[in-house]
Amino acid sequence: MKTQKPLEGLLELKYSDDTSQLELPGLAFSDGGDLTAALRVLEEEISRVRLSEEEMELLRRFRKTSNENRRMILHILGR
Repeated sequence: MKTQKPLEGLLELKYSDDTSQLELPGLAFSDGGDLTAALRVLEEEISRVRLSEEEMELLRRFRKTSNENRRMILHILGR
């Protein structure tokens, strides 16, 4: 019987013996690639998903508003 680590139990994650490397975009070292090139690809991927200042402000306001306002906003956005 496998035991769960405390955090995994809270998150309802199953314990895994898999200790393999976390896969990040651009960090595939098995091909013997250049670390600088791999880090550049990773940086590009991070830049692609990073929120703009305007997006961060919208998120801050959305989080501060009431549940009713959130529902109206989602309705306006078509969700």
